[in-house]
Amino acid sequence: MKDKIYEDINNILNESFKMADSRIDKNTLLLNGGLNLNSLQLIELTVAIENYYNKEFDTDTLTEENFSSVEALADLIQSSFM
Repeated sequence: MKDKIYEDINNILNESFKMADSRIDKNTLLLNGGLNLNSLQLIELTVAIENYYNKEFDTDTLTEENFSSVEALADLIQSSFM
């Protein structure tokens, strides 16, 4: 299940931000020291994920911790949407 979510995140990041998915794995940081996404990009990423899964995150789950890395984001998606 998680492998599919990692693949989904890779695809969403690549489509949304034109990133080479070879740079992105489960340990990739989304914020500081990694992809360095800014606040607008985090909003875009959130909307793209919600559109992809056709579900919305609970606003309580939209924390820096849950968006800190690909792995943290995969955990959030799994607990929120699966």
